[in-house]
Amino acid sequence: MPSLESLGAAVPGEPVPQDAVKSKAADVLSAVSPDLLKHLSVFDSTGIKTRHFVRPLDWYLETHGWRERSEVFREEGLRLLEAAARTALRNARKGPEDVDGIVFVCTTGISTPSLDARLVNRMRLRPDILRVPLWGLGCAGGVAGLRTAADLARAHPKKRFLLLSLELCSLAFHLGDLDLRSFVAATLFGDGAAAALLRGDETEGATLAKAGAASTHAWPDSEDVMGWDVMDAGLSVVFSRKIPEIVERELGPVAERFLGAARTRPDRYVFHPGGTKVLQAYEKALGLNGTSLDSAKTVLARYGNMSSPSVLFALEESLKRPLRDGESALLAALGPGFASELMLLQG
Repeated sequence: MPSLESLGAAVPGEPVPQDAVKSKAADVLSAVSPDLLKHLSVFDSTGIKTRHFVRPLDWYLETHGWRERSEVFREEGLRLLEAAARTALRNARKGPEDVDGIVFVCTTGISTPSLDARLVNRMRLRPDILRVPLWGLGCAGGVAGLRTAADLARAHPKKRFLLLSLELCSLAFHLGDLDLRSFVAATLFGDGAAAALLRGDETEGATLAKAGAASTHAWPDSEDVMGWDVMDAGLSVVFSRKIPEIVERELGPVAERFLGAARTRPDRYVFHPGGTKVLQAYEKALGLNGTSLDSAKTVLARYGNMSSPSVLFALEESLKRPLRDGESALLAALGPGFASELMLLQG
């Protein structure tokens, strides 16, 4: 089995208290959209204490077009990716020359060349490095990217692959998009990057866990549940209020089929912290106790929902208590499609 050697994470700036964001939102909405003031209590029910953003709060109240937002995405995104990648390599006691391939996951910005190509030059990675940029996976991208990197390591047992996940969700916010779904998204999302280094089973090195079975499940006719609409000013979130209901009703059978085929029952659960209601839906769907998703709840409180990197932050939090020999962890995330990604890690 491929091995997960190390993890790394990075967030921009200092933590911004959720109360400060709520206060700023109240000031703005009273002037531009007073009808949304009655929804301010959503800030208090998110389970979030702090978040990180690539720009100060007042920057988001100014007019910034698609071009300027894309420049911030390239500049700040590259900086965060480098920080996360260097942390993962340092934790594994490896250097840039040891990386044979990159899997890059992102949905909140566009750049050609993609940011992984720019990172090759910035970090002086090998010129023969394999690059696999993946776009459009949304919140499911952390697990899907880990699965892809593990598949590459399985196919190339003497090589190492670096998963990089970046989302700058805050760049989607703009005052020209103030419907209720965009307001709810503004109470939840933050910015961050994560990295994971995986190696093939014929390559020696550190091991946090073994990468086991993985599975994708797409629900039919569900494209309108989650995603982005592309507007002249930038991206506008598609975010159905039915997501917790779908998770509670539909995820249980999908997970049971996956675990049955793998012939295992997980000892711990590492889920993408999409929000308090989604985490509660996970618990109900799988019959979990109130502490099973503590790693996800911790990440949600500290960083909000960062989309694809969040599950890797939760994995790092969970692995502060290492997996014992024979112990397993179930990773799960949901994303546009509407689809679930499940993966097992084994000690």
